[in-house]
Order: sequence, then C-alpha cells, then structure tokens
Amino acid sequence: MSNIITEQPIKGAKETFSWLTDIIETKNGREHRIGLRALPRVSYEYSFLTHIHNRNYYLNSLRNNFTEIWLIPDWLSGIYLGELELGEKTIPNILNQKVGDKFLIYQNAEHSEVNEWLQLPKQKPLEFVFIEPKKNKLVFELKKRVPVEKQVNIKPINYHYKAAYILPLMPCFLTNTKYTTSGYESQIDISVELCHELNFSSGANYGIKYLGLEVLHNFYGVNESTIQKDIEIVDYDLGKITRIENWQYSKQSRSLTFYLDGLKEIQAFKKFIYRIEGKLNAFWLCDNDENLVKTHMLGDKIYIKNQSFNPSFKYLALFHPDSISYVKIINIKNTGKSIQLTIDQVITKPITKISHLMLCRFDTDDIQIEYDTYIQAQSNIPVIEVFDDQYF
Repeated sequence: MSNIITEQPIKGAKETFSWLTDIIETKNGREHRIGLRALPRVSYEYSFLTHIHNRNYYLNSLRNNFTEIWLIPDWLSGIYLGELELGEKTIPNILNQKVGDKFLIYQNAEHSEVNEWLQLPKQKPLEFVFIEPKKNKLVFELKKRVPVEKQVNIKPINYHYKAAYILPLMPCFLTNTKYTTSGYESQIDISVELCHELNFSSGANYGIKYLGLEVLHNFYGVNESTIQKDIEIVDYDLGKITRIENWQYSKQSRSLTFYLDGLKEIQAFKKFIYRIEGKLNAFWLCDNDENLVKTHMLGDKIYIKNQSFNPSFKYLALFHPDSISYVKIINIKNTGKSIQLTIDQVITKPITKISHLMLCRFDTDDIQIEYDTYIQAQSNIPVIEVFDDQYF
C-alpha cells in the first residue's frame, strides 16, 4: 500500500523551486553565469491537522516509512467530478495522465482512495483523402479526427461519492517532519521534495521584450533599494588611505514582492520564473515611477528643465497613452537652459510618463511561493542590478 497524505494543507503552505547557478564575477563587476540544472528541484512545506481517528496512522507511518516514497495530492490541479457510484470502473481522464499513473479520488480525508488508469482512449490515425478527383491536379485534404469517448478504465471504486474530486498524485521524499499534539487534534508539519522534476517551460508565452530580454513591470508600489559599489581600501599605515573603484557604476539591489490572485496568475508566475531560471537570466525591471519630470520631447531629444539633474540610468521606458517605448540614452548635454538627452529612437507619440529601466537578475536560486489559500499566494524575491548590457 502506498504511503499517502490525504489531509488538506492548512494556511501557510510553501512551494520552493531551486535552481543552481555558478557565477564568475570579473573585477569590473561584470558576470558570466552558468546554469547547472536544466530544471529546478521542487519542494513543499506545509502543515495539516489530523483527528483522533487517523492521527495514530500518520504517526506510525511517518516513523516506520520515513525513507520510502510518499504520495501527496496536487491540490492546485484538482478537478470536480461529481457523484461516483460504488464499483464504477470508468471515469473521464481529464488529467491527461498515462497508463499506470496514480490519482486520488477525494471527497474528504475519510472518504478518499488511490486509483490508477488501466487504459487510455484510442485515437484514430490521421488520414489523407482525395477531394475533387476528376481534376488533373491532385488536392489533398487532412481528414479531421472523430471525437473519442474520454471515459477510460480504472480500478473499481470502493465507495459511493456524492461530490468527488480527482487529483493527480506526486511522488516525493520526506525531508523533515514535526508532530504537535494537544489532545483531540494533532498538527503535523512536513517538508517534502518531489521525486520528478516539474516543467512549466512548455507553452510558456514570453512577455514584452527589449533587446532580446523580457521586461517586467512592477505594479506593487513600495521600492526599498540598496545602492552598493565595490571599492578597495588600501591603507599604507602612514595615515594615507587610497580608495580604488573597481566598478564603473553602482549596483542597485532590492526585493520584489509578487501578489498572485487566482490560478492563472500563479501559473503565469511559474512560467516566468522558469524562463528566468534563478540567477541565470537577466531581465528588465520597470517600477512605473515618474522618474523624469518637467520634460518635453522633440524627435530623439528629451529636454529636462532641471539643470542639476544627472541621469544615473542609461535605459528608459516612455509611456504613451496606448503603448510603451523602450529607449537607450546615447548622449547627455547641458545646453545652458536644460539638460538634453539624446536617445536611440525618434519618438512621435505623446508621452505621459518616463520611468527608469534597470537591467537585473534574481539574487537567489531558491524561488519560494507562499500560499494563503489554493488560489492566493505571494513571492518575495531579491534582485540585483547587472552590467550585462556589454552584450547589446
């Protein structure tokens, strides 16, 4: 019998995607990054409550079978089936799993069972047929497949379910457990690592790109940043100190918070972090702040009335009423009346706002998603500025 946990997680579940990146940093702050994992390791941490009828089962199972493979339901992928009769042997394969894959039929923790697919629906082969054969020129048409019945064979069902769900089961290893009891109810905290890798890369739609890299617009407001620069201090023991700046520019670092509401946003976020791959890939970050004020635009020139203004960013996001343009500052000139910025594009549309565009990467290989509920989550990820524009 498989070791399985059928209790739903209580608030506070955490999902972690762990990449592995080797970073070689040069003296001037530029980086060469090497990804050592094609796909991340995936782990879960969550707690569940057990009652008097099953807490001894979990306690004994965890003690006796800690090193064995366990099955945990993928609660985010559960699909409602409705009523199922006792002994029923066919259900629709709406999970698109393979023969032999196990799944959970679930109504509640006491009323659930593990089952598996014994057979998959057969697809008719593709056929080519002639159309209008009397003409000299042969024309082929691809014959459409006939819809197949999705009801497929499973093992006989052991219960009568009034409101059943079907959930895929994920094999995993336990890495840590904690057991807390207060009499009637007990809480078990577990940490598991999946036996197989999850891949959210397939079918991932890229967002907006600029110079071949994805652009991320941060709409979450608060920006708490740290500015740093690599400076060597040489002390000659005679009271004189020499400061050597290794980096031409300062690097900005901060933390990004993503608030995810709904399964679509959670899935889109997972596809995004799979494209970034931990510390490996750089992306553009725009906070949508109004960073340049009292300006006017003329062709490829931006004029700033504040003569003491010295832009620290080389890339800008220009917001139009119906679109956004991304540009690079190629020259800065003080005309005596204003600061003139020359950009690499001629802009003809009206501009409503100008924001900085920072080239950065994740500053961690471990991306965590913390769930409040199954459809609400958030993720805090540190990011750091990089000097990858040498490749443009």
